[in-house]
Amino acid sequence: MEARDTETFTAVYREDSVIVPVLRESNSLYQNGYGSLLGEGGVLTLTPCETLFLVERKKLIVVSEETRAAMDFNELFSRFTTSDRLIWTKYLVYRDLRIKGFVLRDGYGLGVDFLVYERGEFGRRPPKYLVHATWEGEPQKMSQFTEALNFAKEKEKSLKLAVIDRRGEVVYYSLQELDLKEGKEVDERKEQS
Repeated sequence: MEARDTETFTAVYREDSVIVPVLRESNSLYQNGYGSLLGEGGVLTLTPCETLFLVERKKLIVVSEETRAAMDFNELFSRFTTSDRLIWTKYLVYRDLRIKGFVLRDGYGLGVDFLVYERGEFGRRPPKYLVHATWEGEPQKMSQFTEALNFAKEKEKSLKLAVIDRRGEVVYYSLQELDLKEGKEVDERKEQS
C-alpha cells in the first residue's frame, strides 16, 4: 500500500546518499517498500531510483545538508549520474514497475539491476524476479546474460530482461537457458527425474 497521496516526506542529501531522519516518516516509507534501515544507526537510506521516483511523484522533498536548499529532480539526477552512468536506464525500469504495483530492491550486481517482489508479497515472501535493464539496440555481452542467468538459477528466481524501446516504453522478456543442440528449453525437473 502506498503512502497517502497528500503526505510528503522530507529527506536529507548527505555525501552522495539520501536519508530520512524522522523515525515516523522512515517507518512509513519502509513499510511501503522504500529504503534500507542498514547503516546510519537505523536511519532509512533511500536508493537513487527510490529518491527520484518519490521526488517525481511529489511524495518527497530532498534538502541538501550542505546548502539547506531543496533539491529538484534534475539536480538529484545530475548528482546520481556521477556515480552511476546507467541511472536513467535503471530509473525508467524502476518507475515502470513501481507504477505497476511491484516493490523493488537494488540487485546484487552480476547483471542483476533489481530484485522484484510480486505485488503484495513484500515483507512476506522473498523476491520473485531478477531484472536486468537495458536500452533497445545497446550492445550487450553474452557473458553478462549467462552470469545473470546462472545467478537466477542458483537463487531459484525468474530472470527478466527489461528493454527500453526507442519510444521510452519498457518491454519485458523472460530469459531461460536453451539447449541449442536439441533446440528446446532445458527443463531441470525432467533432468532430475
